[in-house]
Amino acid sequence: MTHYQEIHARLEALACQITQNFCYGCYKVVQEDHCPTCGSDDFMRHLEGVGVEYGTDWIIEHLLTTHCSQIDGEELYEQMLDECWPEVTIGCGTYSPSQILKNCDPTAFEIGVHEYLDNLAEDGQAYEIQGCYYWLSDIDSMIEELTPA
Repeated sequence: MTHYQEIHARLEALACQITQNFCYGCYKVVQEDHCPTCGSDDFMRHLEGVGVEYGTDWIIEHLLTTHCSQIDGEELYEQMLDECWPEVTIGCGTYSPSQILKNCDPTAFEIGVHEYLDNLAEDGQAYEIQGCYYWLSDIDSMIEELTPA
């Protein structure tokens, strides 16, 4: 199991621990494995103060957006470019590699940002959901903090 899969499994487990079964047919929270009123076991997840929906992806997204900071891909990519290549002096002006790429070829800059973030995710440093990236270390801390004892 990859680190990404492990984190996703831990996030799903947390999502189930902090939510309750919800019978949409009877429109009520259910404590058991079957609704005592209608007998259904096809439950939605209910997160107090947030809402009700099927699955856990919406809960995971809510947890990440409310408890973790999104990675600023542009800033991170600019730092990497400026650390890897020297400044360029033209006439009396000195320009950083990130300034040059961002201003001369914004499309290549945007592609670079996305590829850099994808590589961080592939290397097990970041987690991506709905096109947003979060540091795995922040997610680990959040999971430990929110997991019920």
